[in-house]
Amino acid sequence: MALGDLLGNPGAVAGLRHALDSGQLGHALLVTGPDQVGKTTLMLSLAAELLPRGFWPGDPAAHPDLWLEDSPEERISIRRVRAGGDPGSLQEFLGLRTWAGGARVAIIARADRLTEEAANSLLKTIEEPPPGTHLLLTAHSPERLPATVVSRCGRLSLGLVEGGAIEAWLRDRHDVQPETALLAAELGAGRPGRALRLAGDPEALSGELAMLDRFLAIGGGGSSAALEAAVELTPAAGGEGRERLLLNLSIWSAFVRDAAVRAAGAPELARLRSRRREADAWARALSPAGAGRILDLLLRASAQVASYAQPRLLLESLFLETFGGVPAPPAVA
Repeated sequence: MALGDLLGNPGAVAGLRHALDSGQLGHALLVTGPDQVGKTTLMLSLAAELLPRGFWPGDPAAHPDLWLEDSPEERISIRRVRAGGDPGSLQEFLGLRTWAGGARVAIIARADRLTEEAANSLLKTIEEPPPGTHLLLTAHSPERLPATVVSRCGRLSLGLVEGGAIEAWLRDRHDVQPETALLAAELGAGRPGRALRLAGDPEALSGELAMLDRFLAIGGGGSSAALEAAVELTPAAGGEGRERLLLNLSIWSAFVRDAAVRAAGAPELARLRSRRREADAWARALSPAGAGRILDLLLRASAQVASYAQPRLLLESLFLETFGGVPAPPAVA
């Protein structure tokens, strides 16, 4: 994948291209933005340009002078960073001679998983990197990284990608059927990686639709339905559960946003075509201010999840305030 092939964020890509071509790219770069928006994909593309390509005809991701940490582990321990830790640790990799005799690149995807010890060990490498080394970090919660690490990195931020662009990308680049592309783009919530996964997994796509419809089914049920739904929709503990809840909140927020713009008389700004009828029902029952209040509740809940709020209590409060007030969202069959 070429650097300019990233879906969306053309300004960020252009800035990175300028830094690369002008020799202004620093040795440490931190790319931030929502999960699955393309941060690691962009860094792998950058690595392919930084590494000597003439000596390696294979996949750039398998280049001997590339080190990549993109495991499913919830935390990155110091053993993964420090020399003498796990086999193939970062500092062990950096202590070897380069295979091709040129630059070497280390990518830490979701660097906000670093433990405090691992981050402090990484800081020493950022401050005194071996010659020709590029350290590329990605994070969707950079506030979890020590300020000392963040301050020593160049910064690049990626944002969510417009749903229509994701839909076209799924159809044209990945041969996804139009109806599936539409639903996956909507439920991807601006994240191309997530949309692509959903497009290739019909069971997961159906599950996401069911999650949205379960949220809509709370309407008209009052406080008892709100509390029952909070119990049902509380995710498992740990990082995976937090990510699940954040994704649910982003999908619910996208729907409520549509209801708000429809209530305000601007249906052309709505995005979720697959739930147009349901959004119209909410718009008829709620004023623009009422729908906006619920959207604000969802956005605040997302911020609280990122701050490690207790999911069950958070959902109980959210659903009671959303569906237990007056006027309340309607039942949508």
